[in-house]
Amino acid sequence: MTTALPVSFTAQFTDMPPPLGKVVAEYRIAPGEAIAYTVTAGQFIQIIDVAGSQCSDFLAFGGEHYSDPLDATVTRTLTGLAVPQAGLPSKLFSQSMQPLTEVIQDTCGRHDSFLLACTARYYEDVGYPGHPSCSQNFNRVLAPYGIASRPGWPALNFFYNTRVDGQGAIAFAEPLSRPGDYVLLLAHQDLLCASSACPDDIDPANGWQPTPIHIRIYAAGQTFARAMGRRVAALPLRMTQDSAFTPSIRQLTDDLAEYNGFWVPQTFAHQGDQTEYWALRQRAALMDLSALRKFEIRGTDAFALLQYAFSRNLEKVAPGQGAYGCLLNPHGGIVDDGIVFCFGPTRYRYVGNCDSDRHWLRQIAQQKGWSVAVETVDLHNLALQGPCSRDILTVLVPEVSTLGYFQFLESQVQGMPVLISRTGYTGELGYELFVPPQDGAILWKILMAAGQPLGMLPLGMKALDRARIEAGLLALGHEFDDLTSPYQAGIGWAVAMKKPDLIGKAALEAIRRHPPRVAVGLVLEGPEVAAHGQPVFAPGEWWRVGQITSATFSPILNASIAMAQVVPEFAEVGMGVDVGLLDGFKRRVSATVGPLAAFDPTKSRVRV
Repeated sequence: MTTALPVSFTAQFTDMPPPLGKVVAEYRIAPGEAIAYTVTAGQFIQIIDVAGSQCSDFLAFGGEHYSDPLDATVTRTLTGLAVPQAGLPSKLFSQSMQPLTEVIQDTCGRHDSFLLACTARYYEDVGYPGHPSCSQNFNRVLAPYGIASRPGWPALNFFYNTRVDGQGAIAFAEPLSRPGDYVLLLAHQDLLCASSACPDDIDPANGWQPTPIHIRIYAAGQTFARAMGRRVAALPLRMTQDSAFTPSIRQLTDDLAEYNGFWVPQTFAHQGDQTEYWALRQRAALMDLSALRKFEIRGTDAFALLQYAFSRNLEKVAPGQGAYGCLLNPHGGIVDDGIVFCFGPTRYRYVGNCDSDRHWLRQIAQQKGWSVAVETVDLHNLALQGPCSRDILTVLVPEVSTLGYFQFLESQVQGMPVLISRTGYTGELGYELFVPPQDGAILWKILMAAGQPLGMLPLGMKALDRARIEAGLLALGHEFDDLTSPYQAGIGWAVAMKKPDLIGKAALEAIRRHPPRVAVGLVLEGPEVAAHGQPVFAPGEWWRVGQITSATFSPILNASIAMAQVVPEFAEVGMGVDVGLLDGFKRRVSATVGPLAAFDPTKSRVRV
């Protein structure tokens, strides 16, 4: 049986991240080996990939005499996920459907729950008889606990990088985990666990070179924030965080999910997305959009940088105004979309989606030799949207009554500094309020109280997504990526081609003349809702003319609608197309081409 190493064991290793809390035991698993260990209910298990690219298969046994083992199939069925994640669907279940452990933190995010821990049979089949395997190692270390041997152990295979390809085959590649990546589990019962440092050195499963795995056991009673790690390009690891408003939101719902590095509400308890949606369309709604990234651009060349990298002509944007557009790359693709706010010729603020936006702007400035600083601004923001939003906000900030569309002002709400812009992501009259994090909880309380007499409700991401699709507003990863031009995404109007110097201008001009696809809206016959990526066909034909980018059922239109990108020949309003559901062929739904914004295409509601 495994004996715990001294708590001071951590000090012997310089290859380890610092402990997360109070350590009560820890184990180093040599490459190609496995260990068994016990934990008590409430303790935490941290499985650390010491050198990166190393798989660690995990078993757990609960119940009397450890008779109830972890079951990956039960876990997938009950959570609805291929692998549990830190958040609501985070538990790992046993054969009897009892929770054994729960994922609290995960810095990698790519694991496997479909395949067995490697077996002797696998190595024999590929020509390596006698090669050590995780299943054999598990049999050896579990035998002292009375656990019967198996030729192959179903396990949760942490850091194992598998996927199902287009032909239905399960493929694998080198793990995405980097040195120090880990998974932190909470034990829900007294458990017998087993972990391996997989011995596979004949393929990329462990980067061709097995390395150690380290296990730390933390004392019960500690608090660790739920978080998932996000990496963008070469930027540092970023763990999921709360916004300044999340503590207040958690009092109203526990239906939160990770979005762009933040925990955001999906729906609110006792309401649901339909109720929230109608509050937005008929009265007012308040939502947390702190997951947006904010960057301050300052310096003598701030204007030159944005005039070159951003699609709009900032000569037409005066101080106190903002402009929606996109950051571009040299081949005319969209790096990100967002809003530039002008404070003056040497100071701007860009609000977008991605941490990498700062890296891209800095790279351009360096290449051009421009004197400009691009820094992240730690501001969190709420969006107050809906027909009654002006009435609610004017009580607190009277000067808002004269604020024009895409204008902003710096003011105070009950003594708190706040930037207020007349912008939004819903297709309704609305405002966004930006504050330092320390003022977030107070601002939420003030706005909720001010909106209550007019029936304002908090709004989650499900209702927000429904509203933005109705309004024809773009979402990164759906309507665009860095291979999509503004003309294909439906925002060609936001490209100032007359600017003398614009990144990707030649490519954009060619695409503008001959776009491969253009963005349209679709209204489907019947109530069925399409899905991102589903094909669009010429009526009655087998050949595709485009694909769905986003879709929803519109309550206010009482229709199933979609945003799509189609070849120009099928982009005329009123034309008929077929949307392929299921496999694209078994079921077809007729649809009619319309404007990208199915609801209020003239934007009269946001301009009122």
